[in-house]
Amino acid sequence: MMPVTGWVASSIVAGVLGSIFVVIIAPMNKKVVRDKWGRIDFSKTDIYFYWTRWDTIILIAAIYTILNITGLFVFLLRGDNIESPLIQYFIHQTFVFGLFTFMWLITKLAYVFKGIKERWPNEFK
Repeated sequence: MMPVTGWVASSIVAGVLGSIFVVIIAPMNKKVVRDKWGRIDFSKTDIYFYWTRWDTIILIAAIYTILNITGLFVFLLRGDNIESPLIQYFIHQTFVFGLFTFMWLITKLAYVFKGIKERWPNEFK
């Protein structure tokens, strides 16, 4: 039977770091101006156009993902296999934080591009 200690530890770490990231990013919603239908009013909301905590968290998550990939590579070169708790940990962390980073970056870019399109509609046809 395969030990699950690496997956369990990685799930706990991912849950804790994910919760910390959400607590840091969530208060930024107070700075977002919404119209009467609840949609973001990009003409009055500037938060997506400058460096914020969201961008810092994306950068930290990306660096953490690179460190996990490096750790995974080192332990694979050492000869460990999937039964090693460290390999399990690094695989899980790489997947989870790689996905977090990618989704956060795509969401941020979508908001920025939508804001640019709504602020300067005559420039884009």
